[in-house]
Amino acid sequence: MSVRKLPVDFLKDFLSLDKINRFIYIRPRKYVLIKKLHLAYLCTSRGWGGLEMNHLRNALWMQARGHEITVICTKNSPLETAALDAQLSVISIRKPARHYAFWSAWMLLLSLNKRAVKQVMIRNTSDISLGASIAFFSFKRIHVHFFMELMFQEQKQQLYRTIRYSFLSSWICSLEYMKEKVLSSTRVDTNKVCVIPSAFDFNQISPLSQIEARIKLKLPLDKVIFGMIGRIDRKKRIELAILALHQLQSTQFQLIIVGEETPDSPDSYFSELQNLIQEKKLEGQVAFCGFHSETSPFYRAIDALIMASDFETFGMSTIEALAHQTPVIATNSGGSKELLTKFPFGILVEPGNSSSFALAMEKIAERVPENFDAKDFRAYFDHQRICENIESRILSFESVR
Repeated sequence: MSVRKLPVDFLKDFLSLDKINRFIYIRPRKYVLIKKLHLAYLCTSRGWGGLEMNHLRNALWMQARGHEITVICTKNSPLETAALDAQLSVISIRKPARHYAFWSAWMLLLSLNKRAVKQVMIRNTSDISLGASIAFFSFKRIHVHFFMELMFQEQKQQLYRTIRYSFLSSWICSLEYMKEKVLSSTRVDTNKVCVIPSAFDFNQISPLSQIEARIKLKLPLDKVIFGMIGRIDRKKRIELAILALHQLQSTQFQLIIVGEETPDSPDSYFSELQNLIQEKKLEGQVAFCGFHSETSPFYRAIDALIMASDFETFGMSTIEALAHQTPVIATNSGGSKELLTKFPFGILVEPGNSSSFALAMEKIAERVPENFDAKDFRAYFDHQRICENIESRILSFESVR
């Protein structure tokens, strides 16, 4: 499709036609005509964390660009509630088996065919089998695209996995190291694997100053406050930040934890953290703030974000912190290493070492980040640019850039 400017009067007339609903997407200062697609976003997780939120955000961004969207999710899940609240078309299903959910795939295929859906987006590794089965039963007429957000460590070259992966039309990685790992650990067709970063809507950044954000959140104005924002999960190693805070031996430092436990993986971790806080006598310095759909004020309020996972695949919280120009203290591995090397705005520390975190927390307030180009960062992760990449590179649209 060609891109060209149209006279305003002609555009008004054109917009009055019913058929325009199927073809138009408007960008500032120019008008881009592309064919509208019906896209399905499949996620059967019962959790509500970064992965599920990213899936819904991307669905809404693509809807805003003119595409018709259907969300496929587990009945009574947080994603179902959020998608219905956003007035999206929803297909609610029972939680399918992790492997060989052939009946669920067949029934979904019938629903997708009725809606003329030809493209299915998945993010959760647990949904690969279901997505591949849909592609299989449709004879690959329905294309399934896997946006990888959770990294695996072991080899995935077993025959059954290779066959399953062959039914994916594309495998999208958020970072270069993820692509290298996929190519070395699987037998996925090299041509199917590409890198498209996870996106951020910079219009969602809070205009509040740090003082205004702290007043709004009822946080102390005269303390150095660190934050951990995301789901409360054992893999997040929240205990390292608590132990580091204890080692600092100063009431000047405080820690807030924003998030909740994962419904899909209940365990005793939250209770263990509470016991650790009591044991170290940090009740007045550590606060659990619960889940908040709007996290921007928290990024404004804190002095630094802590990402303590031994290995963070991508770290959407890191991107959100950097977007607010809030420094990040993270482990020197995985996605954190690549992100903070490419966009230096924080400190990388030794994984699993609370003393390293304590030292970084002590220095972060005095450390002035170097070589951080906010403009370049914004351009790299801008959600409109990422959506255009998905349209041109994954959905086979002609590039509109």
